[in-house]
Amino acid sequence: MLELDEHTRDAKFSEMDLRVGQRVQLISAAPPVHKLYTHLIGYVEGEFLILKVPREAAGAIPVREGQRVEVRLFSGVSVFSFESQIQTLLLNPRNYMLMSFPTQIHATRLRSHVRVATHMEIEVLKAPQSTHALQGFHLQDLSGSGAMVVGKLPLGEKGAAVTLGWHFYLHATGKQESVEISAEIQSIEQVIHPDAPQAPALYKHGVKFDVIDPRIVLLVQELSQHKL
Repeated sequence: MLELDEHTRDAKFSEMDLRVGQRVQLISAAPPVHKLYTHLIGYVEGEFLILKVPREAAGAIPVREGQRVEVRLFSGVSVFSFESQIQTLLLNPRNYMLMSFPTQIHATRLRSHVRVATHMEIEVLKAPQSTHALQGFHLQDLSGSGAMVVGKLPLGEKGAAVTLGWHFYLHATGKQESVEISAEIQSIEQVIHPDAPQAPALYKHGVKFDVIDPRIVLLVQELSQHKL
């Protein structure tokens, strides 16, 4: 379960901006709690939703008709959740299920300021100190609005612009995401390891992203939960 803001508000159906193929999570309403991922096939507003039937190993179907579940999905930088009931399982030939239309939807904005430690390799695509992409850099920590970039070369002075790129898997979307984001260097520090003074110095760059990318916000939330 992702970490959310304390303040949750009621939302309109249109705010979810549902798309065919969108990945959603189903959480069983009764114990034992069971969490599943599936995809949206379509909907008729005010009447029903159509989801692909989730399957487990060996093709087992972990849901049943009449079962009540919490449906949870991510859109923009918010998580939306609502209760629904599985009305009909249509396994042949389409493998989909009809779900009751939500009567109340909750929206909670993900926190962009949460920071998590990581060691994720990245590529510096643009920097004042180089005309080509730089390898060998990694993220020491990450938030939705910025990061600490570490490498063996200084990327530029405070206030300089850089462009970062990296790849990561998101459970929320079920996809391998590729991000390219511009940022401004807020600080730079040369670090020499006290136990290995002869080793090459490292440079730590505190950077602030020019825009907040929802995929990075989701990545931070997933990383923070993985460490719990």
